[in-house]
Amino acid sequence: MRGKRCAGLSLLLLSAALLGAAAAAAKDAPSSAAASGLPATIVVLDASSSMNGKIGNLSKITAVRSELANVVGSYGDRLAFGLVAFGHRKASNCADSEVLAKPGELTTDTQGKLLGGIKPKGQAPIAAALSDAAKAAPTAAARLDIVLIADSTDTCNADICATADTLKQKSQGLRIHVIGFSDKKDEIKVLGCVAAATGGTFVAATNASEFNQGLATVLDAVATPPAPTAQPVAAADGTAAAPKAAPAEAAEPPQQMAMQKQPPVSPPAEAPAGETAVHKSVAPQGQAATAAKPNNAGQPAPGAPAAGVAPPVNVVQSVPVAPPPMPPAAPPAAPQAQLPVPVTFRAMVAEGGPKLQSGLTWRVFASKASPGGGYKLVSTHREANPTAALLPGEYLVNAAYGLSNLTKKIKVESGKSIEETFVLNTGGLKLAAVLMNGEPLPEGSVRFDIFSDEEDQFGNRHTILSNAKPGTVIRLNAGAYHIESLYGDANAKVKADVTVEPGKLTEATIKQTGAKTTFKLVQTLGGEALADTKWKILTSAGDVVKENAGALPTHILAAGSYAVVADHAGLSYTRKFSIEGAEAKQIEVVVDDGPASPEALKALTDPPEPVPPSSGGAVAGDGAPSSGSPALGFDGFSATAPADPNAPLINPGALLRPAR
Repeated sequence: MRGKRCAGLSLLLLSAALLGAAAAAAKDAPSSAAASGLPATIVVLDASSSMNGKIGNLSKITAVRSELANVVGSYGDRLAFGLVAFGHRKASNCADSEVLAKPGELTTDTQGKLLGGIKPKGQAPIAAALSDAAKAAPTAAARLDIVLIADSTDTCNADICATADTLKQKSQGLRIHVIGFSDKKDEIKVLGCVAAATGGTFVAATNASEFNQGLATVLDAVATPPAPTAQPVAAADGTAAAPKAAPAEAAEPPQQMAMQKQPPVSPPAEAPAGETAVHKSVAPQGQAATAAKPNNAGQPAPGAPAAGVAPPVNVVQSVPVAPPPMPPAAPPAAPQAQLPVPVTFRAMVAEGGPKLQSGLTWRVFASKASPGGGYKLVSTHREANPTAALLPGEYLVNAAYGLSNLTKKIKVESGKSIEETFVLNTGGLKLAAVLMNGEPLPEGSVRFDIFSDEEDQFGNRHTILSNAKPGTVIRLNAGAYHIESLYGDANAKVKADVTVEPGKLTEATIKQTGAKTTFKLVQTLGGEALADTKWKILTSAGDVVKENAGALPTHILAAGSYAVVADHAGLSYTRKFSIEGAEAKQIEVVVDDGPASPEALKALTDPPEPVPPSSGGAVAGDGAPSSGSPALGFDGFSATAPADPNAPLINPGALLRPAR
């Protein structure tokens, strides 16, 4: 009865132990790649827009997909395939890298859906894709092979060589193999540094046949396990003995091998230098057991010491023990290469307004000025919501929307992706011009110039836009602007100031006062126009408005007083006229009135300065001197007589008199 109870208790304990072992095994279950025991191999596939290019009759992406489908089937029992693609989701995004399958998930059953869904679209963030592939590896994997397939280098200004070196430092079991697939060898040579930095294989394929052969070569190298390294065995005398050959050992009978193999003996404690170390020669455990146990005949086993005889003792003389040599100083660690960080930009017209979807241009500059005074352009993006891969540091980012723009300084920190929002405060300006009576002006006869509202010390303004067309919406930063409208090609210019509000459209209509004026030189009043005539139109102040040649020149003039000079057959004829309204006029210059004299021409081209109005009081240096006194200058001295330094100044110290 007691035996049955003990047997039942033993069964219960055995069941509990089995259940505990199963739970521990389930808890520590490895990933699919580790569970299969196959080497983890991740394919990093270039799906940037350039992969749509053809080599032969097929596009590069079609040739790559076809061959990858073949090798997944033929190497699936030797390698655990994973898949990372980049450049396949957005037209321009330097963070467009995606882990599509972890090691062991790209199989013959899944490859059709995974590979068939990859469509080349955007840029080539190779560095970001390699980093994602390294993160997708099983944590317990001792080695990882990445197979990069690309047709050019990284297009996001990332240093792929430094990225590969950094990944290798983090995981010594990593190898990155590179297959460059392009008919332009110069574009794929730059990828060789990635393989060189990690001990991988580099293949340059310029056609589909070379690509297929190169992919097979790389996968054969990955599937072949590395040769085991023989470990030296310490001999009895302390020297390193040559390792035993595995085949010879395997050829021995099992029983003989069991007898020869002894359990390891713990090394003796290290004696201090200068002392004597005495060690007893102890037989191995197996031999000791054999010596203690008699054979079947009741006699001691052969080779055993006789009863009552002490085992022999080996005495080792004392020798000075030198301290172990110091290990060589480790070389200084190489500086860790910084990986690019994805930075996304977006812009709004005004605070609280909608996000802009088109028409934007983004420019990223270095934050510090170059020796020449400018700022280095890092990248340019023409998408509404781009993502730039930027190394950690500070940058100046300019967002331009038409003529509206905003520049911000941003700081990029390692490992922290950021999104920057730009509120542009943009408004629209639409310009138009009409005549005084409201009639629209002929198309192409008017132009606008937009200037800043502020003037410098010389009265000049900064030009925002020249020759703006009427009826077009111009995007500007919110604020005040100075507008100049020119009707025709002469001086019919009207000026106005407008204010642009953020998020709103401002429409400004300018009324023109210029009149269309035609000139002709005739023999008699009402006669035919004479050809071969040169014309010069002058203002009343003698400034030249326009010069022309021909029988009937026509210009649009602003309201005011003018004079015209017509040169014909070596003689000059003149006439004065005025423009008051916007109605068209015809000015006839009659030859029969006679040519103008040189004095008359000089009076038109260089008229005398107008006499300023009298101020009503005597001003120093102004007007005639009083009787009996010489003519004085503004400083009280005569312009003709020698200066008398002792003579008093007129109103001395007027400018220095303190205010009361």
